[in-house]
Amino acid sequence: MEIGFLGAGKMGLPICWNIARKLERPVLVHDLQPPNLPPEAQAEVRLLRFAADMAELKDCDLVVLCLPDSKAVSAVVEGRDGKPGLIDILRHGCSILDCGSSIPSETLRLAGRLADRGIMLNDAPVSGGLARAWKAELTVMAGGVGDDNPVLPILEGFASKIVRLENVGDGHVMKAANNYLLAANIVSFAEALRFARTAGISFEKFGEVVNSSSGASYVSANKLETVRRDDDSVSFTSALIAKDVRNFIDSCDRLGLSLPMVGNVLDVWETAIETVGGDVDSMKIYHSIGRGRLNGA
Repeated sequence: MEIGFLGAGKMGLPICWNIARKLERPVLVHDLQPPNLPPEAQAEVRLLRFAADMAELKDCDLVVLCLPDSKAVSAVVEGRDGKPGLIDILRHGCSILDCGSSIPSETLRLAGRLADRGIMLNDAPVSGGLARAWKAELTVMAGGVGDDNPVLPILEGFASKIVRLENVGDGHVMKAANNYLLAANIVSFAEALRFARTAGISFEKFGEVVNSSSGASYVSANKLETVRRDDDSVSFTSALIAKDVRNFIDSCDRLGLSLPMVGNVLDVWETAIETVGGDVDSMKIYHSIGRGRLNGA
């Protein structure tokens, strides 16, 4: 099976690299900006080949997408600026696997268009963070992937848990739900931590209590030290978190759902972006919560 890959960025690169390791053959990567390979990938650089033009993916049996949003996915699938998209380049019988955070309704629209050309689209968004991505320990939400689907062995190359959902688009439904929970959790965590720190509670005691009590969460267990260190490393940007909340709102609107808290969550993230920037790590939101950063906070 010949594999192509679009979107070898922060999360896409380890996914691509692990696919190549699983198959023990090179993956053909096309990206506007070829990635800077970390030491892990440089040791096996032969596993990645780079295509200057997307048209070079014409002989691929499967193309994996790890792009930032539905707009980018639609552009590469349908073409842009007069250039052909994957729908024009790939042959009948090929597959596309969308591992990004797309809007479910747009996924369904593209799946219909591609099916008319004999090309299958499955959504398989991922969760787990960058460290787990390099270890091939991601969780995948796979929409419409049956036992005989040729993408299943590919998913096994970069995921330790694959949740197979019934229909195409269901993966992106679950991705929207999961990332909205994360976005809301970060906000409530930052508020609680700001309150505790302003009242004089140390980071250590806050973590000791919360992580052994009913307030424990993925964020409290994994991100308290990130806030305490306040370094400039980036795992998941505020801009991407806000985009995921907007995806969630868009999907709720299409379903006729009016939920009470989501608008406030988005407002908090948009304020954080205005205050500390959108390209910084999402945990920098702590500095926009309450009255701003206090001495020793």
